[in-house]
Amino acid sequence: MINKKVVVVDDDKKTIIVLGETLARLGYQVYSADEGKKALELVKKEKPELFICDLLLPGIHGLELCHMIKNDPTLENVKIIAISAVYKESNYKLALDCRADAFIEKPFDIDDFEILVKKISDAEPTLEM
Repeated sequence: MINKKVVVVDDDKKTIIVLGETLARLGYQVYSADEGKKALELVKKEKPELFICDLLLPGIHGLELCHMIKNDPTLENVKIIAISAVYKESNYKLALDCRADAFIEKPFDIDDFEILVKKISDAEPTLEM
């Protein structure tokens, strides 16, 4: 079986490790970056099925990054889960504007994250919270 690809971007290395291990258990080949520019390069190179994006990133902001991916015809089918430790209703609305498929607030339960990943990877785009 060929693994699905996922790119995870977060400026917190512990988050990258935990999400990476979880996604690998779910059968994903995991690529990670700690800032927006590297993440965009990885997404363009690997063309993942899923992109997990922290909103507050050094360099390119997470929302801008999501918007860039969804507006690229070669990447528009990449499913996106936006994550943020600084929840505001405006972040949720911005995630909707950039066409993220789901939004989850940090800290989150890893079991809830797994359920969300499975739901997003098997479903049509819908914004979850």
